[in-house]
Amino acid sequence: MNITVVKRQTPILTAGIMKADLFSADSLWAYHPVVVKYKDGYAMLYTGKRLGIGIAHHTLLATSNDLLLWDKKGEVLKKGTGDAWDSDFTAHGFIYKERHGYAMLYDGSKEGDWLEEIGLAESTDMVTWKKHPKNPVFTVDRDSWWEWRHVSRCCIFSHKGFTYLFYAGHDGTRERIGVARGKTLTSLERFQKEPILTVGKKGAWDEKSISDPRVISWKDRFLMFYSGIDRYGIERTGAAISKDLVTWRKYTDNPVLDISKDGWDKVSASRADIRSYDNKLHIFYSGKRNYIYSIGYGEIHIKD
Repeated sequence: MNITVVKRQTPILTAGIMKADLFSADSLWAYHPVVVKYKDGYAMLYTGKRLGIGIAHHTLLATSNDLLLWDKKGEVLKKGTGDAWDSDFTAHGFIYKERHGYAMLYDGSKEGDWLEEIGLAESTDMVTWKKHPKNPVFTVDRDSWWEWRHVSRCCIFSHKGFTYLFYAGHDGTRERIGVARGKTLTSLERFQKEPILTVGKKGAWDEKSISDPRVISWKDRFLMFYSGIDRYGIERTGAAISKDLVTWRKYTDNPVLDISKDGWDKVSASRADIRSYDNKLHIFYSGKRNYIYSIGYGEIHIKD
């Protein structure tokens, strides 16, 4: 198998500061995109971060007719109030189409206690979202050695009557990727106690941390695209291959999406979403130069 990515050289959606918008919810960071079909075009859910101290994030929406020109619509999922589990922020949404609308899995954390868990919200129009009364629907395993601190940045994949949740687990130092499954999003259970994909060896491009799984079908296999961070904090995107969604082997020529030598994504080319539209595989990714995240685009080409 040969996987190549052809990148567009400029971002398709930029942080507000790039257009002198210093007060927007994405003034410093616009990143972690996820794209779905919407009306006669497309919608992008993404995470924004304002200028200033703290970790507060915002869940934002943009729309497009062609996947390249995007119109920002603002914040669509507010943080919780009072003592809510998501009273500090909502972030890193994964969105997908349902029969009667859209569903979103998102990360939340309580104010004063940074511990990310995963919640569920639903919408008919992508603008007004109703949070599930049983949130968070997927929580940390405090008895686990590798995911007791956070569970976050997930995706789902449906196969043979089961919903698989692929997620990043955090041990307080680094992240690895795990899986749970169930008949519904509110009945997910871990059936693998250990990570299904772990960090690379010393010196590897993904030795420090891995996260942000995205799983697709490819002929008789499954492909997982994921973020990896090296010892210097450089973020790239790699791939792994599986026959059963549980046992994964890393693609031999990782990373498949690399940083640019001196471009807008010279520090990060990661935290990506992969979608198939018009018989093409599209990748929407988070690019970073210095302290600013924006969102980039590319096409993925796979040959066996």
